[in-house]
Formats: sequence, C-alpha cells, structure tokens
Amino acid sequence: TFADRVFFSNSGAEANEAALKLARRYAFDHHGEGKDRILAFENAFHGRTLFTVTAGGQANYRQGFGPLPGAIEHLPFNDTQALTEAFGDDVCAVIVEPVQGEGGVIAADKGFLETIRRLCDQHNALLIIDEVQTGVGRVGTLYAYESFGITPDILTTAKGLGGGFPVAATLSTAHVADSLKVGTHGSTWGGNPMGCAVASTVLDIVSEQGVLQGVLDRRSRIERSLRELGEKYGVFSDVRGLGLLMGCVLTEPWQGKARDLMQAAQDEGVFVLVAGASVLRIAPSLIIPEEDIAEGLERLERAISNFISADNA
Repeated sequence: TFADRVFFSNSGAEANEAALKLARRYAFDHHGEGKDRILAFENAFHGRTLFTVTAGGQANYRQGFGPLPGAIEHLPFNDTQALTEAFGDDVCAVIVEPVQGEGGVIAADKGFLETIRRLCDQHNALLIIDEVQTGVGRVGTLYAYESFGITPDILTTAKGLGGGFPVAATLSTAHVADSLKVGTHGSTWGGNPMGCAVASTVLDIVSEQGVLQGVLDRRSRIERSLRELGEKYGVFSDVRGLGLLMGCVLTEPWQGKARDLMQAAQDEGVFVLVAGASVLRIAPSLIIPEEDIAEGLERLERAISNFISADNA
C-alpha cells in the first residue's frame, strides 16, 4: 500500500481513534494551534469510543454521552458542493468511508473522493480513509481506495484483517506518523504476536492468485440472483455497494421493515444484517463456494416469502 508505518490495535474503533488523534497531533506539530477542525459525513460510522462516535454521523449513537469532543462537522455524503463550502485552512482532516456500511451500503462517488483529496492538498489537511469494513479484499481490491484512483494519508483497517480474531491497524506515511512519538499514543495488546500472525496469514490468503477476482465474480453472481428475487417478489428496488459488501434496498411497501426481513432470513439459517431501517446488508465470505451461495439464496427466497406472508397476515 501507500503506507510506511503501521500502528496495531484491537478493533476498528481503536484504529480510527488513533487516526483522528494522529491527524490532530500532526496539525499541531506542523501548523500550530487553531487547525483542528475535522470534517466527517452524515450517517457515517467510525466506532463507539467517545472520539469516534462523535466523528460518526448518526446522532442516536451519540445521545447521552455529552459533552462530546468539539470541532467535528458533519456534511452530506457525496455532496461536493457542501464539502467545498465547508473547507478552510482550519481543517486538519477529513474522515470518510469508501462505502458507508451502517449508513445504508452507499458507495462514494469517484468524483467526490477526488474532490476530498484535492481540497485536502490545497488546505494542508490529511485524508483519513476508514476501510474497517471495505478493506482486505471485501470490495475486490485489497483496499477500496485503490479502485477510486486516490491515495489517503491515513488508512484504518480491521474486521476482515483478523478473519474473526481481534486485530486492527492504522496505516500512514512516515512523515505523518512521526507526529505520534512514544508516549503520545499506545495500546497494551496492540501488535500482540497472535494477532499479527493471524493478520499476516489472512493477507497471504487474500493475496493468492484469483482471490480478488473471485470476489468480483461472486458479486456478479449473487447480485444477479438478488435482483431476480427483488423482481419476482417486488421486495428490492436496488442492490448497491461494492464487491461482497451489498445492500438490498427495500421497495416502498416494505420500507422500515429491514429488521423483520433480517429475522426471517436468520430463521432460515441465513445470517444477514441491516444498514438502516430499509436496507438488508449482505457480506458473505470472500471465498464462499458456489454450493453455499446457491443454498443461501434458496433459503433467502424462503425467508422473503415468509416475510411477505407474515406482513400480509
């Protein structure tokens, strides 16, 4: 990747906490006081520490935890005009997800990310890309930023990095990383030998020939079937996202009932999640075999049928 340095931790929230602290400290070291504003985006999710839950763009996660860290401003996602108007020399960083997972599985527009990069360069701000959900092959490239043609100053990665084991990392260039000296940040269990061994093995597997192309092939196969189910039952208006991070948007009659459909799917043995009240989130294994895809889709179809029948009862 672009990075020279890595700080290891145990979760995506810890990785983002380190990234935000690094951005503030870098601005202080190189520009002095007053350059501390962080731009983030509505409906984003970056973790549940006090700093990361404040950077996240969902007010319900922040409720009851005030007073919150200041100088964080939330803007509409994929809105280049709002972004341009909000920028200034007092901005120290922008934090953004290439695909908003919790926010509805919405991919960033290429032009939007390009504009963020350009404005960060113009105003000496750092670009933090949160790849906790999209990283380690999830979207068909090792990290999603590669498919957008931009390079971050700081990147965070977790979830898939450990294949189920708690490990995370904050990556940056050496120039930026030098602002976190010994004693300015730390993690007791960050970089523990077991976590690093697991992460190294995961990266070896994802880097094997054909794995990333397999993600794209599986996306095409699953998306095609999901669209067919949506048309057959009138339940999905769109299937969006990137790679094997997919969001099935419920049609108007079923808006607000994603949790009911999630429960119907789980009753049939299909583990899915929601991304807001009206989006079903599907994120299978990067190497899921065809027979499991076929069986999972059959079970999902039964779940959809049961969901519709129960709602009409």
